[in-house]
Amino acid sequence: MGMTNLQLQRVREAAITIQRTSEKERNNFLRALSLQLGKRKNAILRANERDVAAARKGGLARAFVERLVFDAQALNVLRAKVRSVEKLRSHLGQVIEHRSIRNGLTLKKVRVPLGVMLVIYESRPEVTVDVAALCVKSGNAVLLKGGSEAKRTNAALFACIKAALRNSGLSQESVSLVVTREEVNKLLKKSNAIDLVIARGGYGLVRSVMNASTIPVLAHAAGGARVYVDKSADLAMAEKILINAKTSKPAACNALDTVIVHRAIAREFVPRIVAAMQEEGVRVLGDRETRQLGRVGAARESDWDNEFLGLTVAIKIARDAQEALAFINVHSKRHTEGLIAKDKMVINEFVRSIDAAALFVNVSTRLHDGYVFGLGSEMGISAGKLHARGPVGLKELTTYKWEVYGKGHTR
Repeated sequence: MGMTNLQLQRVREAAITIQRTSEKERNNFLRALSLQLGKRKNAILRANERDVAAARKGGLARAFVERLVFDAQALNVLRAKVRSVEKLRSHLGQVIEHRSIRNGLTLKKVRVPLGVMLVIYESRPEVTVDVAALCVKSGNAVLLKGGSEAKRTNAALFACIKAALRNSGLSQESVSLVVTREEVNKLLKKSNAIDLVIARGGYGLVRSVMNASTIPVLAHAAGGARVYVDKSADLAMAEKILINAKTSKPAACNALDTVIVHRAIAREFVPRIVAAMQEEGVRVLGDRETRQLGRVGAARESDWDNEFLGLTVAIKIARDAQEALAFINVHSKRHTEGLIAKDKMVINEFVRSIDAAALFVNVSTRLHDGYVFGLGSEMGISAGKLHARGPVGLKELTTYKWEVYGKGHTR
């Protein structure tokens, strides 16, 4: 059975109720949630083992199965994340702007929650808890729709959320689980009941959500990074950064896809980075010039646009910084892009001309993450430009309203 209008009305009421709670009450929920995750550890890990076994049996892609795995270490990290969200300030009720107009009117621009969210995601089960923690902390009600491949793990994690809501005295409808895809398709049309949709997952999922929704959607449809190694780069540093950006988590949306190398250093650097990548088990593709410098596969034109999400990287040689930056803008997914250089002019040119949610100068693109940015956790990364861009944390789950105070003023 789908979610009825009455249930949606209750979710809306929960959003109004949670908006009026204090930071302390919302923090009590986070503390209770962390405790429940510890208490129900065995049930959660058993549920995940069953999900993973079913996914393997169903022949799902290896990268997809890897994102599904949720073990004891991941559970400890998740509990720490929930506690770190507790330590942050939500800034709800903060007066962003305060002005008095000559005629004695007082205006306040005040930070408030967005209201009701629908969050759709796949494979990674920890998102269930990340999202519930961030939404409750920022005073929002949320409808969660995880992927069917993680349904047992998500149900076990949702049981922790329900218990924590009960134990902290918050409305049970503050967080709800949506079970079927049919239900989602109906919800995506309920723009009167839901304020924002957040979509996290593969290109196919995000595209279909964006196409079906009459509600604003925050998402990134595709990620992956290009990193330009300038002739002024420290090559030892470049090697360390590129290997980390490619191999620390190849299935991540901030992992390296293409390395662009300045022609002046190509003879020295390309053989070195090819050897280092291959030693890590990475398949390397290259343009014609790259293939003359190392034993690598041929990169097709379509490879420059590919988000590999695995152990493959492409190398392109550029004649100068201008060509490299133009190449990045043509193939960018507006998500994550990087530069390794010492030359201040090249750095300035890069940050001024590359259009992406986050730019990484002399650091690994893998650092594009809400937790790393000190936002406590994140709902995902938005590659759009309206409302939120980059990691979507607590502040990005709020909006503002104007409050106007007078003494009988009329117009």
